Amino acid sequence: MAEQIAQGLYRLEIPLVGSPLKTLNSYLITGERNLLIDTGFREESCRTAIVAQLQECGVDMDKTDIFLTHVHTDHTGLSTDLIRPGCQIYISRVDGEVLTQRCTDAFWRMRYENMIREGFTRQEMEDLFGQNPAQDMAPLIYDGYAFLEDGDILHYGGRRLRCILTPGHSPGHMCLYDETEEILFSGDHILFHITPNITRWEEMPNALGTYLESLRALRDLPVKTLLPAHREKTGELRARTDELLSHHHRRLEDTLRTVRDMPGSTAYEIAGAMRWKIRCRSWEDFPLAQKFFAVGEALSHLDHLAVLGQVEEICKDGTMYWYPISSEKET
Repeated sequence: MAEQIAQGLYRLEIPLVGSPLKTLNSYLITGERNLLIDTGFREESCRTAIVAQLQECGVDMDKTDIFLTHVHTDHTGLSTDLIRPGCQIYISRVDGEVLTQRCTDAFWRMRYENMIREGFTRQEMEDLFGQNPAQDMAPLIYDGYAFLEDGDILHYGGRRLRCILTPGHSPGHMCLYDETEEILFSGDHILFHITPNITRWEEMPNALGTYLESLRALRDLPVKTLLPAHREKTGELRARTDELLSHHHRRLEDTLRTVRDMPGSTAYEIAGAMRWKIRCRSWEDFPLAQKFFAVGEALSHLDHLAVLGQVEEICKDGTMYWYPISSEKET
């Protein structure tokens, strides 16, 4: 059931079956034209839920544009199914270009080859091909995206929405900010109860460092209502930003400690030794897709430590191994 947050503003709860995220918060702004923010996976349970809630709100899809906070398929998957002729799908230019590449098998073959270099077996990557929601529930190939830049303004339902580029969770993650009502649609940039996954991106060297910069840049924005993309829990922007900064500081310390304890390990082995909030008894019990995400997150922390001069990655016979560097800098 759609939840009315304010006049002409609704939260639609979209189930993400099989995902630890559980649900997506899709937001709807109604008016002469409507704006739907994020859509869910391209699969039937998401489709059924979002269509029912849009109908409940009396939405005419012929007058509805879509804004995608970022490239991930739990946000973009249904966009190309829902869009009608004459309507727009908005996304940041950076993520729009990434999204176009990610809809091809060639992109995922390259991504999986890179992960074999980081310690996965070829068999694991073959098994994951066709079972990864990031790959399998993506939108259809589409060439009509309307690209947005930092500072662009959208007008819907009497609201003036400023686009704020917040790279880190993805290369072109974008929030929307209603300056009059001080409402921030934060996508996956700021989440509560869970922390946004930060992974390695070929398009964004030092993803974690970029994310930390984006957190600091948005920390003091005047926000009365913060609307995250996952879970119902919300709160205060500045306090949550400080919590996320502290979380990653601790995570960096944990990652560095692991490299020092296990010099010459792959990112796969390092991820297996790190602590994760997941209901599994051991690294061996992790679902393969969750191992993929965990190794990606470990790599983002390793890459940042490498920028800080604390670790280095060395290639031996086509496999990448991580080693500590004795001279340290502050994290």
